This record gives sequence, C-alpha cells and structure tokens, in this order.
Amino acid sequence: MSSTKTEFAVNMTCDNCVKAVKESLSSPYVHIVDIDLKKNSVIVESSLSTTELIQKIETSGKKVVLKGIGETSAGVAILEAGKPEIKGVVRFVQLQNSCIVDGTVDGLKPGKYQLTVHENGDISNGCDSCGDTFNPNDLKMGLEEKRYGELGEIRALSNGRSSFRLENNIVKLRDLIGRSLVISQINNNREQRYTCGIIARSAGLFQNPKTICACSGASIWDETIDPKKASL
Repeated sequence: MSSTKTEFAVNMTCDNCVKAVKESLSSPYVHIVDIDLKKNSVIVESSLSTTELIQKIETSGKKVVLKGIGETSAGVAILEAGKPEIKGVVRFVQLQNSCIVDGTVDGLKPGKYQLTVHENGDISNGCDSCGDTFNPNDLKMGLEEKRYGELGEIRALSNGRSSFRLENNIVKLRDLIGRSLVISQINNNREQRYTCGIIARSAGLFQNPKTICACSGASIWDETIDPKKASL
C-alpha cells in the first residue's frame, strides 16, 4: 500500500503537547514529517487510513481535525443520501501511478459491501438517480472483467463501522470528479444501494488554512467531529 502525506490541525499549547503527539504517532507505519506548535499543525506520511491516524493522535488527549491529504489532486464524497442512519466520508488522493480511496462509514449492518463510482452526479432521488456503474467505453478489466468504477469491497464490523483504505491502479481521480459514489450489496442478483454522495474536489496538503468553521463561525476545536463533519 502506497503512503500519502496528511495534514492535521491538533490543539497543542506547549512543548509537552508536542511530545505527547509524537509519542502517540510512534509506529513503523507512520513517519512524522513536521509538527508546528505555533500553527497547531501535524504532517505525517503513512499508509494507514486517516481514521487510524486520528485515533492515534487522540490518544495524546488532544483534539484533532483533518485539514488536507495528498500533495497533488484530492477529492471527497460526503455520503449523505440513501438510508438516513448511514453517514460517512470517503476521500480520494491521486498519486503518480495509483489512486488511494480512504474512508469511514457508520450505520451499516455487519457484512461485505461494494464501493462503486456511478455515472451521474445526481442524488436528487437518493441513490436511484446515480445511474449505472461508471464504465467508459465498456471496459472489462482483469480476469474477473471488472468495470472501471468498481473500486473494491469493504467490510462493516459489528459496531456498524467500515474503515478502509484501498489502492486502485486503474482509475484516475480526474475521471471521477462530479460523479457519484455508492455503497451497495448484491442480493439474489439484485443490487441494493444503501448510501451515496457526489465526488467533489477537496483540499490537498497546505490548501486549507482555516481555523474557523465556515458553517457555524465557531473555532474548529468547538465543533463536534463525526464522519459527516470530517472535512472542513
């Protein structure tokens, strides 16, 4: 799995805070690129998911907010249509030779699900208006003849959460922007769509300087962080 650089805002007030954050990120899978006390900024390079990184930093006792991921193109889908009890955020980072798909979804029943990009960026009628799986020129890839928009399989645990990080060597983020992301299952040869959202461009590394939430005017430290608010 390729690693990506990720920037977090972490509520640090002293050198001991910096030390605690460093200790929380002690892992062979995490390389600390920079910690800036004055800017409340932590930058790491890792193959772990953003959820795993946030959980590690939270063990320091400090509040943390994701600010940006990836040094080039980045995208995000807020899963807000479909079944109302399901909420999530899925991020995309375009690397030189692959696309990283990193997400957390809550409210699912335990089991396996399909993560797919669909043709239409339209959720006006819930997930039913997303169209078919995106597959330009009727591409068939690999022995299983997968379609272009089939990103892979994810699994929800007993707590209803699915945290995942996939690497796809075929898709390009530029082809996905403006389309929809759908989480579904195939039951008796029939697709059941559970939740979906539109894929939009998002902040990459150093592209999100905000410390005030645009929607409420509150400090980011006063905002409740959940999967739906995970992107400022």
